[in-house]
Amino acid sequence: MPGPEAVPKTKAFKYTKSTDQITETQLSQKDMKDRYAGIVHQVALRSLHEVFEADRREIVRSISLELGAKTISPATGRETYVPFVAVAVERSAFAGLDLSSVVPSATLDHLGATVSKNPMGLVEIDSSGIKRVS
Repeated sequence: MPGPEAVPKTKAFKYTKSTDQITETQLSQKDMKDRYAGIVHQVALRSLHEVFEADRREIVRSISLELGAKTISPATGRETYVPFVAVAVERSAFAGLDLSSVVPSATLDHLGATVSKNPMGLVEIDSSGIKRVS
């Protein structure tokens, strides 16, 4: 998925009639952090949903998903992959969700996902203890 640099930083545009100018209001750091975390959570759930939904014959019984972004490491200056979410879920557990009424972060927690505490800050997850679906 796109890295944090792809998140729009604009909160709103305001037109001032007297000067005939449009000014831009920037998001706060907290709002940018929350926006990117929300995007990560939504993409993870949507990806699970799309795979199960596309499998009409129900051949896929479970999915193990790791979601992250390729970005430039501030430490090395080289491209690196940073994982933000790891989750494994069985079809029956996912089918029991009403995705139109969920809070994505709470749903990932309910599914036992490991989620980065700060994807905007490129804080990766420790996927060594992830539950694997057999």
